[in-house]
Amino acid sequence: MTTPTDKPFALLGVPSFGDLTTGAARGVFKASTGERLAYSIELAQSSLLALNFNRLWCRALNAAATGRLDYFAMQHADIEPELWWLDTLVEEMERNRLDVLGVVAPIKDTRGVTSIALDRDDGDRWRTAGRLTMREVFRLPETYTAADVGRPLLLNTGLWVCKFDRQWAEQLHFEINDGITRLESGEFAAVNEPEDWNFSRQLNALGLRVGCTRKVKLGHRGPAVFGNTHPWGQHEHDADSGLTRSLLPDAPATPLSSPTGD
Repeated sequence: MTTPTDKPFALLGVPSFGDLTTGAARGVFKASTGERLAYSIELAQSSLLALNFNRLWCRALNAAATGRLDYFAMQHADIEPELWWLDTLVEEMERNRLDVLGVVAPIKDTRGVTSIALDRDDGDRWRTAGRLTMREVFRLPETYTAADVGRPLLLNTGLWVCKFDRQWAEQLHFEINDGITRLESGEFAAVNEPEDWNFSRQLNALGLRVGCTRKVKLGHRGPAVFGNTHPWGQHEHDADSGLTRSLLPDAPATPLSSPTGD
């Protein structure tokens, strides 16, 4: 891979089963204007999700070992972001001094639930404290961190970017964990830790500064296009996870706190 030396360089990984939606393809090929950022597109196709992601991560590791790589970004094949989203995301990440920045994407149904979750305190990897809804997301600052929600953030991998630092990047991988547990009723139930929440837990364990934003507008293409531009959905909070109220702090939303404390 030939990398430029006159401007920051990003690798955009695009995992898929084979096809990209029209809106997703537009987002891939028009991710950056090229004025302040150069990027290369890497495609990986497989029905094995974590393997697909790890192949892309390995390409980034290999690129960084032999040349310049400042950022790694990922876009799923059904995520349809606005034009020049990568420029916006990198600028927002740098402005807030973050290491990783994900974009809010709703799940593809009418509930208005997202895959952005808050982690538990008891170390249970099979469950989260709850997922954020689109209505809750709009109670938060446009870009927020764990400090704004009171718990470690678990991102979704649909659209995100990170500063690519080999010192910590070489310690990470994507992994899906599955198991079977027995409920209090005596019935057996399947449990799962998806790759995005597993990866987020690895980021948090390394002490990296993780954030999430709705600054980049997108649609999640399914039976319809489910967008992140306004509060919507049947659920005020993640009732499907057993919550009876929102997990968000009662205090009104405030701007993202400065990393330096000032």
